[in-house]
Amino acid sequence: MTKNPSVPTLYFDGSFIDVLWDNHDAAVSWFQKHLGWDVQRQELWKPDPRCTHGKMTQMNWGTWLVSSLSNERLPHHYTERGTIDPNVRLCWRVRNLKELHRNYQNSGIRVTDIHSGPGLTHYFDFWATNEGIRLTAQEDSSVDSDGFFPSWNRIGVRDLDKSVEWYNHHLGMEVDADYREHGYVIMKLKLNHQPEGHSLWVLEQLSEEAASGKVDGPVRLSCWVKEREDFFNYHRYLINSRIDTSEIGGFLTRGMVSFHFYDLDGNRLNISSM
Repeated sequence: MTKNPSVPTLYFDGSFIDVLWDNHDAAVSWFQKHLGWDVQRQELWKPDPRCTHGKMTQMNWGTWLVSSLSNERLPHHYTERGTIDPNVRLCWRVRNLKELHRNYQNSGIRVTDIHSGPGLTHYFDFWATNEGIRLTAQEDSSVDSDGFFPSWNRIGVRDLDKSVEWYNHHLGMEVDADYREHGYVIMKLKLNHQPEGHSLWVLEQLSEEAASGKVDGPVRLSCWVKEREDFFNYHRYLINSRIDTSEIGGFLTRGMVSFHFYDLDGNRLNISSM
């Protein structure tokens, strides 16, 4: 696979979770209680100048809970609620999956059954807070303590061969391990703030009955472009390539800027810079 010169180096920068304004504090408490996470930082920060109010809370592993109010629809910072869950999964490794599953059931948290998945391991989805924000727990017996630890990101696609090529060409992802015979391919991007590290992204074959199409869910996997000029050039490149791409949100003159675009199956990908 060759590098597309129009695509800047992308760095996985963690996740943003869009939370309703009135539910922000309750959501922070939920993550503290049910994931055992701590508040790392809190800011009264507007993600877009068109917001009337904004606030962000950083939890563990660079996970930000973000809430805002505005009098108009924002180009990037929004979530379509009440639709189907996306085919994008933010996974967290845990030591004892069965015990966690049982505890969540006893606490009245909505969960799926435990099922097998990529990496010859087991998973279950759970829905966080009273908003029903879907996350995924992944079994990993090598984890040496209780808690939730970063794993890979899973993205469901209709045509695995075409998607591997598309992600390489338009995001610069490289193949880390190829398990097409088992229905998935592991790809990788660099990690922001960890020069020698990589984030892993699993492209997995969707079942025939799985729904697909654009879904703007509350969980946003965010990639970072280090040079601001490269960010704007990349946005133009995606539009010129006829890829469904949002307008740019944030602070166009100075400050954080973001946009998103969709892959061949409507999976949303998010890009930011400063």
